[in-house]
Amino acid sequence: MGASDGERFLSDGDSITLNLDDLDFDVARFESLAAGSDPEQLEQALVVYRGDLLDGFGLKEEPFEDWLRVERERLTAIATIVLEKLVAHYSATNDLPSCLRAAVRLLALEPLREDIHRALMRTYAAQGRFNLALKQYERCRDVLQLQLRLQPEPETRQLYDDLRTRRVTPQAATRIAASVSPSQTPPTSAARTGERPASRAEPMRPATHYVKSAGINIAYQVTGDGPVDLIYVPGWVSNLDLAWSSPRLAHMLQRLGSFARLIRMDKRGTGLSDRNVGLPTLEERMEDMRAVLDAVGSKRTVLFGSSEGGPMCMLFAATYPERTAAVVLNGTYASGRWSPDYPWARTSEQVEEDLTAVERQWGEPADMSNAAPSLMNDSFEREWFRVS
Repeated sequence: MGASDGERFLSDGDSITLNLDDLDFDVARFESLAAGSDPEQLEQALVVYRGDLLDGFGLKEEPFEDWLRVERERLTAIATIVLEKLVAHYSATNDLPSCLRAAVRLLALEPLREDIHRALMRTYAAQGRFNLALKQYERCRDVLQLQLRLQPEPETRQLYDDLRTRRVTPQAATRIAASVSPSQTPPTSAARTGERPASRAEPMRPATHYVKSAGINIAYQVTGDGPVDLIYVPGWVSNLDLAWSSPRLAHMLQRLGSFARLIRMDKRGTGLSDRNVGLPTLEERMEDMRAVLDAVGSKRTVLFGSSEGGPMCMLFAATYPERTAAVVLNGTYASGRWSPDYPWARTSEQVEEDLTAVERQWGEPADMSNAAPSLMNDSFEREWFRVS
């Protein structure tokens, strides 16, 4: 391709492309500002980020709509990280008004974040505005009930009780004004050098058990003691123990275990299960899941499938409907390969390219820029992504 001085378009045979060399884009500027740690730079990033990409614009073409949805989610995730950094910074510097402003905007993006609801409650209390702190709890309780049919976490309820009886003084609340979880604070020098920061201590790992399925050892763990059984089936690779070393994933698992008996497994060929098992079929892995549920005595189970785990859950539900209480799917698909009746899946050529890229990047945080773009600047999470 070529373009002469001053030309705005590049031509190459039948193709015409816009020359982007001297253009300034909001998205590129936002990503650059968001990658920093200086509060002024982060605040400027939020000025640039004004909401959903191309808000109000759409084309009735599925490939474009899919691309736009993914880009919107990616940019929203980056904005969330920016706000988390600001909440952590303003809480550390005791800038309560700025902390409130950042936390309120963060909740607008992620209204189910109990840690941010608690941050607001403590910040209001630090200002002596106990009535607003208690109202914030009510908002948290209502949104959890409306969207998830859940009650707040014990920590949130305890904070509410303390505030209601004034056991948290404004002075004490100031010291803990914006209590974000350790995984959301900016990386420390220890994190940048690849060491585990003291604030990121792992929760105690549960015992790993094994069950035989057609002669193969399948690893599983059980946590929580809620009234329902829920099995979480992860994507294409997993490791039961390593999952607990990621603060974000550990928080999710602990939250699931707060209202359910959480059952997790490593699929045959992955993690702590037998590795040298050949190329497993979907049916074999589905039967492995049944063996795990039999081993823990689960007669009727909520199936939670993420990515590649989704088809396993769908097949199990179709095969054993009497044992399926519900199916929850996250980022999954009905078919992993393109077909005339499933044209949005990856073609065989694209799958081969993906596998080649995985092999080339093995031992690195492969595909992290797509799977978790908001964590790219967190060296601790990059290291976890690499070894997991």
